[in-house]
Amino acid sequence: MTSYEDTTQLNALLAQCTESPSIRGEVVFWAEGDENRLDHASFFLQNDGQTQLKASGLRDSLMAWLDNLMIQRTEQGQPLARDGLLRLGDGASRIEWLPKGAGSDAADVRRDDTDLLPWLQATLSRLEQQAIAEKKQKALAKHGDEAHWKRMIWRSPEKNHLIKVALAEEGQRLGFQVLPNPVTKRGEWLYDAVWRRVDANRNVIGIPLAVEIEVSDSRLGGIRYDFNKLLQAQADHKLMVFQVKTPTDVEEVFSRLMTSIDAFPHSHPCRYLLAGWCTTQHAFHFNTYDAG
Repeated sequence: MTSYEDTTQLNALLAQCTESPSIRGEVVFWAEGDENRLDHASFFLQNDGQTQLKASGLRDSLMAWLDNLMIQRTEQGQPLARDGLLRLGDGASRIEWLPKGAGSDAADVRRDDTDLLPWLQATLSRLEQQAIAEKKQKALAKHGDEAHWKRMIWRSPEKNHLIKVALAEEGQRLGFQVLPNPVTKRGEWLYDAVWRRVDANRNVIGIPLAVEIEVSDSRLGGIRYDFNKLLQAQADHKLMVFQVKTPTDVEEVFSRLMTSIDAFPHSHPCRYLLAGWCTTQHAFHFNTYDAG
């Protein structure tokens, strides 16, 4: 859960700097010690934004303002006061407070060398184990023996929903604009799921993750149709989830999708995670691929 802050004072501070309209991006900040005071701030600004911020003298004023704001929120008993995200752009500002402990993670995931694929794979594996545990419970209730769990079906709509919820929860914790969003009830945007970085004026300044999920159509043509959307996505990480019957089917899809990746002229480096749900094995198979 996140909350937002009135930034009228900060906007007035920005107005004193003639270069502030060109400073665009995010500043992730957080407390590390027992006191809810500013200990760390990581800058993720476009072009030479950080140099402009420092040269204008605004950087030190900004840090002092954030530190004071964290103290004030603590004194007011606000539940969120240790971790936050400051968005800048077009001379405006916007602060989003993050859950306790999320600041460091939010900074790490925005670094150029970040790799989301291990987390994505672990998340899908966790959902797989949860689904198997639920199948065993259903088998026990229906047949009196959980040994019949493989007869229980992990239906495609449920699979789709659980994956989207897991991605939305983590993306929101890290301060990304998440679509679709089960909390705000906002729908999809181009892809089945996406994490977007936005500035203070809601301009999109980055897409850390784009996701396509095709678990209703197991035909290669249907899977490729959705995957082609991912190919053109300007995203740092791309996840494709599909469903087929056998391990051989999974490998055939992997091979065809990797051929598509190689054929596409990527404009910037990105990482792919291909995740194939094998219905006969009741398990995900994974393949990773770097492109560009």
